[in-house]
Amino acid sequence: MQVLFIGNSFTYFNDMPYTFLNMAKTVDPESRVESIAYGGYSLAQYCDETTEVGRLVISKIVSYEWDYVVLQEQSLLPCTDEEEFVGVVKRLSKIISQIGAKVILYQTWAYADNTEKLASTGMTYREMASKLKAAYDRAASESGATVAPVGEMFAHVKISDQITRLINVNDGYHPSSTGSYLAACVIFRTITGKSTIGLPCPSNVSLYNLSVVQKITDSTI
Repeated sequence: MQVLFIGNSFTYFNDMPYTFLNMAKTVDPESRVESIAYGGYSLAQYCDETTEVGRLVISKIVSYEWDYVVLQEQSLLPCTDEEEFVGVVKRLSKIISQIGAKVILYQTWAYADNTEKLASTGMTYREMASKLKAAYDRAASESGATVAPVGEMFAHVKISDQITRLINVNDGYHPSSTGSYLAACVIFRTITGKSTIGLPCPSNVSLYNLSVVQKITDSTI
């Protein structure tokens, strides 16, 4: 399994692609994972071939026989400019499909409730979560991509009240170590359809959180 991640800090926090790689190796020991992730970057910046980063990303996509390319948009943009988000997913998906790879959209989550970060958006937690879901679903429908519903799983766990922190308490929007593990599980489940029970886990995720994440992901995705 050959997987390329394109995103920003929501992707690289807690080295999520490496966690995913360890999961992928349970299915295919020869799995390979690479990532291009710059803090705060949007997908539009990644596909702008007038810039060095844009040229790097397009070159990386077309220079290797990837099985899957995972796209993660800047965390607020799908809510504030859905048209741009959908348009850039369609452009990138067209390039990715030409090499025979499948596009996975890494759906992100609403910012933590009762925080300045969420208040700055002018939305409630539920409103932001709903807008993210709608935008990612539309982008998938119009591009032929598949959504890895990470944000929906964050909301599901929040409602179940089984885990206290999927989001970093220091800033209110980046994933905690458990949040990144959940993201990797959801993406693994979306790509492979395999059970998440028993998947390898970083040492900084508690056994309790590991169990909850694996069971919820396995039963819901």
